[in-house]
Amino acid sequence: MNVHNIMESIVIDTVNEIFEDKRKEGFDMADCLQCRLDVACYVLNRIKPEYIISGRGLLHFEDNYHELIQTKVDMVTLINEGIKKVSKTKRSYYNTTDSNKNISTRFVYNFPSIIGSVLRGDNFVPAENLSISLLFENTPAKMIDNTWQNPFTIVKSTNGSYTFMPAPIAADEENEERKFHFEIRIEDNNFEPVYHFFEIKLRSEKSVITTFSIERTLKLESLYLFTKDSV
Repeated sequence: MNVHNIMESIVIDTVNEIFEDKRKEGFDMADCLQCRLDVACYVLNRIKPEYIISGRGLLHFEDNYHELIQTKVDMVTLINEGIKKVSKTKRSYYNTTDSNKNISTRFVYNFPSIIGSVLRGDNFVPAENLSISLLFENTPAKMIDNTWQNPFTIVKSTNGSYTFMPAPIAADEENEERKFHFEIRIEDNNFEPVYHFFEIKLRSEKSVITTFSIERTLKLESLYLFTKDSV
């Protein structure tokens, strides 16, 4: 049985819409994937979750039209509050320059942003105070710029979530197909180690893509941590 909080998708889509509108208007704000995730978490922690387990559940949710409109109004208000709070924080990675704009290659493999979550295996509570690494060819993967951390530190405010965006890799020609093998690695003194392997299949493109897009996001399955004495 697959239980899903449909508000997650609605909130993330709405957060991206509002960020894009404000960016076009020249609104002074912090704007990166982590900023958007911070805002999404701010909103999701303040609205009622709506869980569905089937297509029928989705139809039932959408049928309640008037409640959905009010929820959207409340959501937009919370998103604007979240943007103000995140921009006021001004973390060190919010206003850094892009280090990949001048990559001197004609064709590249552009990686999607990688999103996942880590939960405690004993109680399914989001993990915190934990370091998680993305490895490529058994070494830490280079990130697209210094706004992206590797290793990524999961803290309470990230609600167990982590994000990576690997730097583009040069290709010989356009539309060249290749598989890339990655590993998510968690090694902590309090838990059994986690080694999760996955691959990304890409086609090379003409230019480097440095902006975050929800359409270019790979969401990994949730990972579970178990204390060493529980195994």
